[in-house]
Parts: sequence; C-alpha cells; structure tokens
Amino acid sequence: MLTRRAAAVISALAGIVYLLLPAQAWADGGDTDVGSCNSSWVCAGVEVPGTGSGGGGNGGTGGHGGGGGGGGGGKGDGKTCATGATTVPGTEGWECHIPGVGTWSEAYACYIRKLDPQPPKSDPIWDGHTTGAIYGFACMAQIHARPTPTDGFARWSETDPLGQQGPTAAELAQRALSMMRLDGAKVGSAPPAGSKGLVGMPVWLWTEETPNTWGPQSTTAAAGGLSVTATAHVKSITWSMGDGSSVTCTKPGTPYQQSFGKKESPDCGHTYTKVPDGGSYKVTATTTWVIDWTATNGETGTLPNETRNAGTAINIGELQVVN
Repeated sequence: MLTRRAAAVISALAGIVYLLLPAQAWADGGDTDVGSCNSSWVCAGVEVPGTGSGGGGNGGTGGHGGGGGGGGGGKGDGKTCATGATTVPGTEGWECHIPGVGTWSEAYACYIRKLDPQPPKSDPIWDGHTTGAIYGFACMAQIHARPTPTDGFARWSETDPLGQQGPTAAELAQRALSMMRLDGAKVGSAPPAGSKGLVGMPVWLWTEETPNTWGPQSTTAAAGGLSVTATAHVKSITWSMGDGSSVTCTKPGTPYQQSFGKKESPDCGHTYTKVPDGGSYKVTATTTWVIDWTATNGETGTLPNETRNAGTAINIGELQVVN
C-alpha cells in the first residue's frame, strides 16, 4: 500500500512535471512523470494516487516532442533516508526509493534515476557525448512541513550521480565539530589553590568565560555545495567536590572579590562541613558542551554532547581557638 508520505511526495512531484512536460505527452494520456523534462524526448511515467494505475514496465518512447507511456506504480519501499526531513516536528524522512521516481540522494536533495529507455544519441540533451547516460532528477524540500517540489530536470552524467554522493549534513556537522577547540573549565576558586579555607565557610567556584571554555563558538564545514555551521555552548559544569557531593552550575560562576566578605556565591559554590584527610579536597569540574547545527539546505540537528574535565585542589582546615 502506498504510504501517505510517498503519496504526498509523488503528488507534489507531479506539479513539476505538469509545468515541464511537452503538451503531446499529456495528450497521449500516460500517467504523470516526475523525472526529467528539459529533454523533450522521453519521460517515464509514475502512478499518482487518484489518477489511475500505470502499466507494468517502462513506457514506450514518444518521439521527439512526445511523451513516454505509463510506467509502473509509485509504491515506496517504506524506508526513510534523508535526516533533513525529520527536523520538522511530526514529519517523517523521505522514502528511500519510489519506483518511477528514483532513489533519494541526500547530497542533491533529489530523487535520481537513470532514464530507461535512454534518449537517442541525436537528442540535444546528450550535448555531443557518446558515453555516460541521461539521469532524471526530481528535487524536493520541506516547506511548511510539506514535501514540496523545487526542480525537475534531466541531464547527462558520465557516472551514476548516486555513486557520487558527498557527505550528509550531519557528517559535515561532525566535521565542523572536529575543527573546534572545546576546553574544560579554566578553574577559579576561593579559597584559591595554595591557600586554605575553613570548614563552614563558603567556597566560590567559577570558570574563566571564553569561547573555548564556555562558548558560544561556531565553525563551518562545506562540501559539494552543502554548507553546515555547528555552534557549541556550555550547558553546565558539574563540580565533584571531593567530599562525596557535587554541584551543577548552569552559569560560569562569579569570580570572588574581597568586598564580598563571607557571602555565599550567588550562582556556583559549596560549603565543606569537615576537614579532609590529607588536608585538601580534590575537585573535578566536568563541562558539558551542547552542539547544534544548521545546513544551507534547511536541515538542522544536534550532535551528541561533548564533555571535558578540569581539576583543582582546595585546602580546608578548622579555625583554631586559642584560650
């Protein structure tokens, strides 16, 4: 059974063909074509729901200026491919393959198929070439959460375009991430390393706020006409305080100043209740980076979080009262 997604895709693609098919192709009464139609020679048909079913196999040639006969039905394979289609809430991915339409190419954002039969070598679409083949492209995009045709054409290619697919948007996002420098916290504390604090006194924690320690920072990677920009920012820093407790701060923290006196940190701090064995607590700061990306083809996404660690030691003692 034709999925609703495939039906929507095929119905939308029919709009391309209506604009591009030679008048004779429609007069001949074949099913609508979604492939190529800057060549006036042949367009293989595909069934569009509600217009009747196409005949088995490929349609015959219609001669120069004519249209092809009806092809097979347009039932999709039920699998979904393009990650870009899933960025619109409530939508699914593109059908990976729809007979008569082609196989989805993430690199081109089109369904691509090798025309069968091929136009004669005398057809202008060959542009004088005697090798290679003519391929039909039916290009789509998500516009307002609907599959929308953007272009339909045929062109010559020496090799199969489906074998030339470049990296996906998600792969380019990963490439952009690899070019970033995401660091752990540049730790600041009060008392500072090398000094001693007291049991029951507030400890202040913070990181120096830079693009590499807090963000945001952005990097762009591109290939094959597709460009992806990844942006990273810190979601939080979790401070493991060495006494069995932890503090999660969603802000970089406030650097301590002498004028603050014995006040607690307004956004990132801790108070120790006992003296540590050995005189100091080992503190580990785990920074969690969130990476979002956007592509020039409209896709968006989020990469898995990245974490970075940094550490310090905080000396804690007790106030000694002398009688």
